Amino acid sequence: MGMDQDAPARRTRARAPGIVGAVLVAACTVLAGDTAPPLPGPVAWRTAWSLPVGEEPPGPPEPRYGVAEGGLAVVTGRGAVDVHDSRTGRRRYTIAAEAVPATAAWLAGETVVVARRAPDAAERGLAAYDLAGGRLLWRRTVTAEGGIMVSEGAVTILDRPAAPSTITSFGLRTGEVTARTRRSHGCVSYGAAAGRSVALLTECRDRIELVSLDPRTLRPAWRRPLPVPAGPADHPSSGVTAGDDGHLAVTVRGAQSFVAPDGRLLSGARAALSGPPLTGRERWSRPLLVGSYPEVTGASADALDGIRPTPKFLISLETATGRVLALPIATPAAIPRLVGATEDMAFVHDEIGAIVAYELVRGRPGGLPLSRWPDACALLDVASAGLGGYLPGPVRRTVNGALTPKPAGCDWIPAGDVGAEVSVSVAWMFATPGAAREVFEALVGRIKETGRYDPVTETSHALTQSIPLPGGSVSESIVTAGPALVLLRSSSRRVLRSLTPVLQRALLARYEPAATVAEPAPRAGWVFPADEPIGALLVADGRVYASTHAEVHVLDAASGTLRWSRGMGGFVTAGPIPAGGTVYAATLPGRVHALSGSSGRTRWSREIAQASGLAAGRGTVYAWTADGRVIALDEAAGRTRWKAETGDPIQGLTPHVAGELVYVTGSAGVVALDARSGTRRWRFPVDAKEGAARVTVSGGTVYVALADGRLYALDRITGRLAWRFRVATPSFAGLVVSGGDVYAGGGGALHRLDATTGRVRRTFEVGTAGEATTTLAVAGGVAYLTHSGVRVDAVDTATGKLRWTYPLSGGPGWLADFPVPAAGTMYVQAGDGTLHAVATATGTRRWTLESGDAFGTAPVVAGGMVYIGSHNGNLHATR
Repeated sequence: MGMDQDAPARRTRARAPGIVGAVLVAACTVLAGDTAPPLPGPVAWRTAWSLPVGEEPPGPPEPRYGVAEGGLAVVTGRGAVDVHDSRTGRRRYTIAAEAVPATAAWLAGETVVVARRAPDAAERGLAAYDLAGGRLLWRRTVTAEGGIMVSEGAVTILDRPAAPSTITSFGLRTGEVTARTRRSHGCVSYGAAAGRSVALLTECRDRIELVSLDPRTLRPAWRRPLPVPAGPADHPSSGVTAGDDGHLAVTVRGAQSFVAPDGRLLSGARAALSGPPLTGRERWSRPLLVGSYPEVTGASADALDGIRPTPKFLISLETATGRVLALPIATPAAIPRLVGATEDMAFVHDEIGAIVAYELVRGRPGGLPLSRWPDACALLDVASAGLGGYLPGPVRRTVNGALTPKPAGCDWIPAGDVGAEVSVSVAWMFATPGAAREVFEALVGRIKETGRYDPVTETSHALTQSIPLPGGSVSESIVTAGPALVLLRSSSRRVLRSLTPVLQRALLARYEPAATVAEPAPRAGWVFPADEPIGALLVADGRVYASTHAEVHVLDAASGTLRWSRGMGGFVTAGPIPAGGTVYAATLPGRVHALSGSSGRTRWSREIAQASGLAAGRGTVYAWTADGRVIALDEAAGRTRWKAETGDPIQGLTPHVAGELVYVTGSAGVVALDARSGTRRWRFPVDAKEGAARVTVSGGTVYVALADGRLYALDRITGRLAWRFRVATPSFAGLVVSGGDVYAGGGGALHRLDATTGRVRRTFEVGTAGEATTTLAVAGGVAYLTHSGVRVDAVDTATGKLRWTYPLSGGPGWLADFPVPAAGTMYVQAGDGTLHAVATATGTRRWTLESGDAFGTAPVVAGGMVYIGSHNGNLHATR
């Protein structure tokens, strides 16, 4: 997390895409006719620099970042606090981590305030440091369940949100108590520091009051009673947001209003979006909010609501009337957070691991008149993409006080509400095509750096991304041409993929008819877009069987033609497994499904509580549960043949079917069951402290591997121990049986053992003793070992000589670095979502495939093609 003291944050550079590129966002004010010569005002936010800080930790949100003129304080993952120059992002110094880690930081009045809190502790340690050099000023221990508010004059503590509560202020530079007051019974308080004051919103049974307090004395500077809307006094949507210049956004039981630093009620949500067109003579607050373009919708008629994921806007208030001004910024984050603002800068945490600093650009107001905004319903010809029967639902928007003359949004609804909905939205019309292009390139660069995207649909004018949201995700194509930035969304990625080129052509015909569209070079094979991450993949008999969270897909292996898809009605925990013309799958909360291999129709379905794994063979389907039960079902009708209790927890492994026995593994060892009756034949107990045992059956031997490096060879019929071996850790890479030998890797070594006796034939050094070895494959006299997503080593199994090393990038990732050698090529996926094809003879790269997201499956090689599934829903087949 730390940076070298002299290492700056990433600065923008001219004409480079993404956050590394200069982003000059065009003016967003809308003109309506002639006006007097305007005064310089805010017209754009330009990306200045970005600073990697990591994702927010789980748990209740804490203010991990503090901003003031000249400084930015960042709580690091190791519990220290880095202090940066807010103009450049350069780290100035570090406040060292202590035994109790730092959890929050604030900046005010040339002072850094740090909170430290042990897990589950009620009290917090507070410490203040001089901003100039990090000198300790004071320490205190406080109880602050209601919040800590750091202003330019004091540190104010609300000990609990519900009354009776106590508010205490400490001198910012001294730590001495300067004032204390108590709040009455029956009230709930929400507080926020507002520059030189503290705002306190108090909800009582019969009244609601907003008070501005002098932080040093806790005496009220002003009081404002607020109307009491319907709803409970502890409504989850109540609260107060304070700008660094004292402006307030107040939400009371879902109703939102804006208040000036002197207590004047400026506007409610509807008034903030209405009024005469802007003239350029207005005075604006510092940014108060960040989010999608603010709207008042039917679902939230009393509060601003932003429903479009991209782009995001910094929102300021007109200081006299409370009108909002929204200027776009280049961030693809679903829910960004405004860290703070200074006189001419704003700092946003993008929730994907960075703080991005934006500089305010002032000038004359500009932008396209609303009369030149296109009709969103006319931009998309859904019938040309084979989606007949869709009906348009036009949506007009209010943009900086004016209603769009034509629909700025259009919701396409399928006839009979059967099918995927489609939505088109004009995100913004910029003053110039160049300004729209710069924002588009910045968004694309940031999405590629930190988000999920679909490289299949990428062109010079369009990119599709998947944005994670609470309870799911939304897929969205960002399309630009001329001054337009338009968003296309659908609940189906297949529909989105077919409609994105249609929208792109329409925009180009309107704004850039002579433009040449750059597209990725086509590659052999096909790509299938599922709506959810690909979690399982199997290729057999010329077909590809794949599952997502809730669907099973069957495709032609050569062409990618979809044979059928089936919604499973629950989370798919196992399968699909094809056997004898039937496809089997298990779903939560506990059901086993048998589907027709030709149509996907249900042949039979059986409820089995907690069914979490499946195997099929010799006319039987074996289902197992996490609590140790195995149920054998007849493949044809789903009738129960037998049930068995293993007595041990089964931890996420599929039973292994070999001949007349079924091997079940878990944290307590291996159990062999009779495949015909379910009778226990033998049990081999082990204490798998670091995870479930893994089983490999070869010939007459069952090989058991544990994550801590223990290996056991057992007689397949009797379970009698033949030999044992111990591999050094960390990260035992498992074992491979090949050519009468057992290969096992870990702890910087590769061991070649006699498969019958366990005698060590050779031990080869591979890397260093403390280096993690994560996966292992053996083929053609070569062992391929991966090291935590860093590299692949190819070792000659006869001589131990290192043939070559191939570097990887992105770390271990999810299901990363599984080497699959086949026909002279080794396929391995990296943590950054890249599939590498490497020549086994030389270790040179043949080609790479960018997936746009982490992989959800290992590569599968069949029929001269390699298949792999990604978390963005793409199932790739290539060669």
